[in-house]
Amino acid sequence: MYCFGVDIGGTTVKMGLFQEDGTVLDKWEIVTRKEDHGAAILPDVAKAIEEKLAERGIEKEKVVGIGVGVPAPVTDGGIVKQTANLNWEYKNVKAELEELTGIKTKVENDANVAALGEMWKGGGKGNKNMVMVTLG
Repeated sequence: MYCFGVDIGGTTVKMGLFQEDGTVLDKWEIVTRKEDHGAAILPDVAKAIEEKLAERGIEKEKVVGIGVGVPAPVTDGGIVKQTANLNWEYKNVKAELEELTGIKTKVENDANVAALGEMWKGGGKGNKNMVMVTLG
């Protein structure tokens, strides 16, 4: 089984294809197109995911989900009410990306998911506590 990680930034969207256990299979980035209130960002992400599935010969049914980090507060339902650097004023990121890809999606604040990733597979692995500071 596979999953995708997506880090939406103000300049680029960094993406990764992973095995379910966290093993990195591929990583790449695309340009963050912020014009027109960032309308192209999620369609571009969906297109990049579709292209990677085709390139790797992976059936969509073998993808358990997409995890998305967004540089903004995110509600439990995957809604971003406003971003400073993506030009989004209100965006249901979870619903839109699920509709575009047909893949279950989870959306959280980018710094929070970076900390979770470091605790799971990175610098905090094996520790009970960890502090992470992000600069941008």
